[in-house]
Amino acid sequence: MANDKYGKYYWCVKTHLSESGEIYANADEALVTETGDLVLRRTGDNEHTTLILAQGEWKACFAASVMDGTPVAVDHWEGELDPT
Repeated sequence: MANDKYGKYYWCVKTHLSESGEIYANADEALVTETGDLVLRRTGDNEHTTLILAQGEWKACFAASVMDGTPVAVDHWEGELDPT
């Protein structure tokens, strides 16, 4: 399982770097540096960085459902899901 190696949470990052506009990654935590870079990290015994996106290369980051990628900690996010 990816979460055993890379982190227990599944994250969606909104970015123009992907054709779909989204990148999904596993990590234990998501941090934003003082310069605005997004850093996804695995913590614990085998701590390491799983993804870094520079300032301006990402728009949003949220914990996502492994089933369909929707935000897991948001009740309503108008415009996030396109019903078409």
